[in-house]
Amino acid sequence: MTTRTSPGGARRVGGKTSKKPVFSASRALLLYLLPLPVLFASLYGVLYGNVRVAFGAAVGFALAMVGAQLVRHGLTLEVESRRRKIVRRLSTVPYKLLGHGVVGLAMAIVALLVVKHSIPTALIVGMASSLGSFLVYGLDPSRSLPDAPAIGVTSEEVIEILNEADGKIAGIESAADQIRNLELKQRLHGIVGGIREITDIVEDDPRDLRRARKFLKVYLDGARRVTEGYAATHPSNQSGELEENFRAVLGTMETVIAEQKERLLENNLTELDVQIEVLQTQLEKEGV
Repeated sequence: MTTRTSPGGARRVGGKTSKKPVFSASRALLLYLLPLPVLFASLYGVLYGNVRVAFGAAVGFALAMVGAQLVRHGLTLEVESRRRKIVRRLSTVPYKLLGHGVVGLAMAIVALLVVKHSIPTALIVGMASSLGSFLVYGLDPSRSLPDAPAIGVTSEEVIEILNEADGKIAGIESAADQIRNLELKQRLHGIVGGIREITDIVEDDPRDLRRARKFLKVYLDGARRVTEGYAATHPSNQSGELEENFRAVLGTMETVIAEQKERLLENNLTELDVQIEVLQTQLEKEGV
């Protein structure tokens, strides 16, 4: 089995991407639940006139919530950065590290003002709380992770374009589900599969974005609009000139997708650009 690094920065094993597992942001829920007794202690202090307990518990609970939010935000960024094969550059702010520190500070204040431990003991409680948070949620990933070597674009730009493409693909799929004509529905799902192959190619090697940018931004947007327009006006199984026009557009879509995949492999731009221009003109003229 061979191991290599893809151009997007993710490690690949045997031709498939191997990603280090990360926590879901929902795992931070524990940090929101554990301090709840501190909130009750604050209410107890208020009811019984114990200012020290009420103040210490309130401050400790508020800081614990801030720490939990910081850790959760750090987890969210980590999950998002690894959702694709391309590694997104991470934030310059170490949210999880700050969160661990704030959680420790919160528990130290609670230990000192609410439980009335000595300062050394409160510090030990705070450090133990920070250590526990670290052991459960870990530190922020290294910011030295490689950026995508796409020509003239950053990894963030590649991911943004791919995310936009995913939204357009979802629009085509949703419109296809509204069309009752089985032939048209199947052809549209085949078209979606072809588009996903193209986005996979770009994700595997972001340098291909230069050759696929027009397809993903211009052609795909037109394909989504024409499909949604047809589905909205003619969802049922009908025949006629409009259906034949749409069938012809589908044929052009299939041709362009095949051309795009071939050109991505051959690194040839000129002929495909002409094909996309032809399709764009056809979409405007057909009015479907």
